[in-house]
Order: sequence, then structure tokens, then C-alpha cells
Amino acid sequence: MPTAALPAWVASAVVAILLLPWWARTTLAATSEMMREAIVAASGLGTADLFGLPPVAVWSPTAVLVAAGAAAGLAVRFLLDGFALRPGRIAPDLRRIDPRAGLGRIFSRATLNAIAGHGLGLALLVSAAGLAAGPLLSILSAAESAPAEGLAWEAARRGVAAVAAAAAVIAGCQWALARLRFEKAIRMTPEEFAAEARTSQSDPRVRLLLQRRAAAVSRPPARNSGSGR
Repeated sequence: MPTAALPAWVASAVVAILLLPWWARTTLAATSEMMREAIVAASGLGTADLFGLPPVAVWSPTAVLVAAGAAAGLAVRFLLDGFALRPGRIAPDLRRIDPRAGLGRIFSRATLNAIAGHGLGLALLVSAAGLAAGPLLSILSAAESAPAEGLAWEAARRGVAAVAAAAAVIAGCQWALARLRFEKAIRMTPEEFAAEARTSQSDPRVRLLLQRRAAAVSRPPARNSGSGR
């Protein structure tokens, strides 16, 4: 890891944490207003674009938070590592591009397994979201007046909690599978271990260090001259 990577990450996290109360106030207020309009529209008491894009007041605080964190991290990286503008690196080096190798990586077994795993996780998450949204949709479809707003909010909270729990379980399973694949990839066969040992012992410095350790272990402990007195 580069020297400035950890301080840059810490700076981004600190800025995000400092802006989190402001983000929560502004985002929750805008989201509550959007949900209220949607519930009122579903109850037949108003009109709202349920399938349109979220208003600017909903996503702009998140954009500001992400931009501020990224700016803080980049500032720390530039401060510690320096800033060097090299436009020549933007141009691709056609000599290093191998279409066959790229297609081989795209259609490799690892890529296909990753696509299948992520697709299965997405399908499970969408299924969990559909099941969690069932009570909310039932309340909204059966509501005839605004007093159903409290029930709708409670159903929405439970649905979000269920989706978050499902996402946490899926993320944990994906992490466990990635950990198993990593451990399998770094596991050495007996032949590889023997070759590694021979390679390390061929280094004179390593061989001398091993000889010194063996001599220190085989040397008898020194007697205490004052123990017989």
C-alpha cells in the first residue's frame, strides 16, 4: 500500500463523518416529503410522479458528501505524494493491447463464476425486496385516506430493515466465498513448498542464519558460577 493511501482514506472518512449529521437532516427531510407525496398520491388525494427521477433535494446531499470526501482524500494524496501531471499516460499504448488475452479474461472460468455469483446475489436481493415491499403495497392499495400514512411508514421501515438484513447476509456469503478462493489460491503443494525451501536455503545469507540458529539451539546453557557457593 502506498504511504499516503492510509492517511488519504482517514481524511475522507473524517470529512464524511463530520458531514454525516448535515446529510442526515437534509436527506431525511427531502425523502420524507417525497414519501408523503407518494403516499398521498397513492391514496387518491393528490398527484405525484411515482416513476420519475428523485428530486434534486434527495440525491444532492449524497453527491456533496461523496465529492467532499473524495476531495479531502485527493488533497492528502497530493500533499504527501506530490502532484505530477503527465498527460502522456492518458494515451493508450497499442503495443501492450492483446485482444486475445482480453477476450480470454472476459470469457474465463473465473469471470463466468463471478457473473453467476453476483447474478444470484442480485436475484436474491430483488426477491427479498419484493417480499418486503408486499405489505407496503397492500397498505397503499387499500388506503382510502391520509390516516393510513402511519401504517405505510411502519411497513416501509420494516421493509428497509428486511432488505438491509438480506443484503448483509448476501455480502457475508460473498466474503466467505472470496476468502475460501483466496486461501485455496495461496495454498502451496508439497512440491512447491520443497522448491521454496531449496530456493531459500540456496541464499548464503539465509543458510548462514539457519546455521547460527541451529548452533545456538544445540549449544548447552552456560552454568552459573555462583550456583555452587
